[in-house]
Amino acid sequence: MAVSSTSSSAGGGGSVASIDVAAVVEQLMTIEKKPLDTLTGAINKQKLVISDLGVIKSKVAVFQDALNDFENANSYNTVDVSYTDKSVLTATGSSGALLGNFSVTVSERASADTWTISGFTATDNSVTVANTGFAITVAGTTYNSESPPTGVSALTASPTVTDLANWINSLDAEVAASVIQTSGSNYVLQIYGTKTGTTNAVSFTGLTNPIGGASTQSTTSGNATVTVNGTSFTRSSNTISDIVDGVTFKLISTSATAQTVSVTRGSDNSKEVIIKMIDSFNDLINTYKSMTANSYNSDKPGTFASDPTTLAFINEIKGRFAKGVTYGSAMTNSISMASMGIDFLIDGALKFNELRFMDAQNAGLQDKLAQGVTVGYVSSTNNLTKYIKDLVGITGSSGSLTDVITTEKQQINTLYKRQTLLQDKLDKVQSNLVNQYSALNSLLYQLSITSNSLTSALDALSNNNKN
Repeated sequence: MAVSSTSSSAGGGGSVASIDVAAVVEQLMTIEKKPLDTLTGAINKQKLVISDLGVIKSKVAVFQDALNDFENANSYNTVDVSYTDKSVLTATGSSGALLGNFSVTVSERASADTWTISGFTATDNSVTVANTGFAITVAGTTYNSESPPTGVSALTASPTVTDLANWINSLDAEVAASVIQTSGSNYVLQIYGTKTGTTNAVSFTGLTNPIGGASTQSTTSGNATVTVNGTSFTRSSNTISDIVDGVTFKLISTSATAQTVSVTRGSDNSKEVIIKMIDSFNDLINTYKSMTANSYNSDKPGTFASDPTTLAFINEIKGRFAKGVTYGSAMTNSISMASMGIDFLIDGALKFNELRFMDAQNAGLQDKLAQGVTVGYVSSTNNLTKYIKDLVGITGSSGSLTDVITTEKQQINTLYKRQTLLQDKLDKVQSNLVNQYSALNSLLYQLSITSNSLTSALDALSNNNKN
């Protein structure tokens, strides 16, 4: 027990003993807090487990994306597109586009309605609206200024031309309006559809032209007409992507002359796809090795050094990947990883073998991969891609790894609850100790005062006897 003596004039100048309550309570609480310290350590360890599981899940997801690209036939079906006259049309192609030459004739371009109302001398000129209101029809839907849609204010009784333009723009429809100065003090109100095609036609009623002005329609909504390899097609847009698979035409102008659009296979990018998969696989494996490292093989043991089975699915991924590739409509043809230039190293990582890849490339590797491949194929429901989907989850399901993380989070929540209960208990213990030792300190103080008083009285009596 920490007891100190302090000088005091009380009781004839003797010293008064007291307890250092704070020091005593701190020493006692150090012992009491050991279970809490142990629990805090467990929480910190659990935090690290959850964090590292999240990291390994993200690494698996990156590898999954690279694996999907590797297995996707379109990854190797890049295309080059050329066309005769870019003043008539342009064309672009996506991976997997239909190859060939296409004769394209643009007879009509799609257009949108444009209305011009003249006769204004300023942007604040008033316009006269019919008693039934101004009504504008866009793509078959009519909007009336007297009973506008929800969220749109009614048009004022005597609107200016600018008010009318703003009201039209507030409709959130495929239409726009603006007040434009043509010259000097001459202004026009222009109303135009923002989408082409007859189904997106724009018309209006209920507007009285100001100052003798006129309402004219400078362009009329219409559909595009294009002929591809002798077949005529009608579309509402000048951007057409549903005639030739994977090819998008953009119509620039009409021409009686047929344009030739050539779609050919692009450069072989299988090397880039394979290297991307190798890099993501190695990143996953290196992360796994650091997380499972132990005192026998590393100076810095990993989070799962004592429980490597938590990440046992990584070995399953490695094993399935090593089975190689199956391709073809019946999945009866196979390619080993080594024959494609993918070498396995002793530590489980991969290395790109340039020479072996070039041999495979010369032997038609791109054509084989372009058929669509599956890694670790046993069946359509038993392969590496399916295993990883079950691991990390797909839309509508969580995946087994996500379930593990959820379980770990539930465990840490339990630890947090225990921590809160234990902390509350310790706070009460500390409060009781402070009260007890404060009371003891007060009693000791009183005893010290009494002792000093008795000592002084005895000393005085002794001195009197001597005298």
